[in-house]
Amino acid sequence: MSQATVAVEPPLSPFARALEDAGYRVIPLDEHALKIADAIVIQGMDNHFLGRENPLTRAPVINADGRSPEDVVNEVDRRALIQA
Repeated sequence: MSQATVAVEPPLSPFARALEDAGYRVIPLDEHALKIADAIVIQGMDNHFLGRENPLTRAPVINADGRSPEDVVNEVDRRALIQA
């Protein structure tokens, strides 16, 4: 099984570290990441995520607001596996 890639918004470095510690490949969230990420972790959720009304991604988008890094890792584990 190949290493899953998770795109993380830059202000979420504690989440990025936790995901790396859990064995994920972590990349910064940008337009390119939407095409290759197996999961996306963002801070807050709105209708214009990444400045686009309908971002084109099949990856699950996980909102980190109010959650611990461990909780987000567990959610990525669960949702990234469903997508695989």
